[in-house]
Amino acid sequence: MAKTLLTTLGTTKYTETVYFFGEQRADKTCYVAKALCQLFEIDRVVLLLTEEARATHWNCLQDCLPSHVEKIARAIPEGKTEAETWEIFDVLVDSIEPNTQLLFDITHAFRSIPVLMLLGAALLRKAKNVEIQGLYYGLYRHGQAETPIIDLTPAIRLLDWLTASDKFISTGSAVELGQLLDRVQRDFYRQQKPGKGDPRPTRLQSFGQAIRDISRSLELVRPVSLQEDLRKLQRHSTQELAEEVGQFAKPFGLLLQSIQNSYSQLALPADQKEDPRAQVQKHFQLLRWYVEKRFTTQALLLAREWVVSALCLCEGIQNYLEREARQGIEHQLGSLIPREEQLLGDLPATGSLIQHQEQLQSLPPIAAHVPDVQQLAKLWSRLSEYRNDVAHVQMKPKSLRSEVLESFVLQDLLPSLEALFPELARLEKDPSASW
Repeated sequence: MAKTLLTTLGTTKYTETVYFFGEQRADKTCYVAKALCQLFEIDRVVLLLTEEARATHWNCLQDCLPSHVEKIARAIPEGKTEAETWEIFDVLVDSIEPNTQLLFDITHAFRSIPVLMLLGAALLRKAKNVEIQGLYYGLYRHGQAETPIIDLTPAIRLLDWLTASDKFISTGSAVELGQLLDRVQRDFYRQQKPGKGDPRPTRLQSFGQAIRDISRSLELVRPVSLQEDLRKLQRHSTQELAEEVGQFAKPFGLLLQSIQNSYSQLALPADQKEDPRAQVQKHFQLLRWYVEKRFTTQALLLAREWVVSALCLCEGIQNYLEREARQGIEHQLGSLIPREEQLLGDLPATGSLIQHQEQLQSLPPIAAHVPDVQQLAKLWSRLSEYRNDVAHVQMKPKSLRSEVLESFVLQDLLPSLEALFPELARLEKDPSASW
């Protein structure tokens, strides 16, 4: 895999200096690109140049770079307009081949180029599988014989935090945040050996794993295992963790409290973890969370099962997970739907399920637990149809439009359940659940 340096030059006459990075020193030169080739064993240099900069420096730079290094010049405009800025961005991105090991140098970058390089780095990693090995700046000081090269790579990692943070805020998933915490701790011990008594990260990796486990349970609709995952997170949520985050993962510090608040609302208080009623109420809170995050599929899957769980409790069945009990409730629910509509297979969303309760020859026992049995029958019919439609992923001649499914979840689902099961669907504020 070729190691490429992406750099740029202006029209200034540069002064010779000795560039150094850590304990390494390069030969005296007026071009930081030459020093970086020496320090990082570069295979290819891609230089972004305006027409004037090319006339001023290109020939001299080619002569001083090592002979084995491939030299490529790319013409760019001066970036005086928005159109020219995007042209520079296009040239930057198009100059890098897929699967490249890439270093950025912004020592002599001008106008918007440093920002474009940061944005380009983010895009190249995702779109072209480019490995960003560093972002560097030669801190030249007039009158000084030596010039340090500053590692600005953490600025690129900040983009990772930005992307992961945006994903958490919009979807509730902390998988990428957990991976970043894991990387911070692993990189710390790989890159340095702390002395006795020196601060070191010891909690980031386990906390990162905890929030990844929660995200996995949320994504795969595992409300039972979610509670154990949340208890693990609570054990990790300590003042020591907050201090460690502030020292070694500062960007995450802005989200730590938000993550704890978002997830703690889904956790059962310790004294209620064996209470079936509290469990089902918390499952409804999870359902509400899915709707708020617009997770249509997860909401449909959980809502259908929640109706069965709720009716189990109404019937006095404490072990609502027991398969035989659930099948009995499902059979009763199915009996509310007219036989001819069951035979059709594809139930209409607003079909004639039960026009009048007196049309039924007999009501199943579960009918006594809801204020409107007709509404229950209609809801169960829709939930069954919509859940099945999602599960079969359109592998049938006729399927519902995505807009129909989403509209039902976002507008009708929660109000219908709240009307049928007001006690179990009630949102209760529990201060003890916050961390």
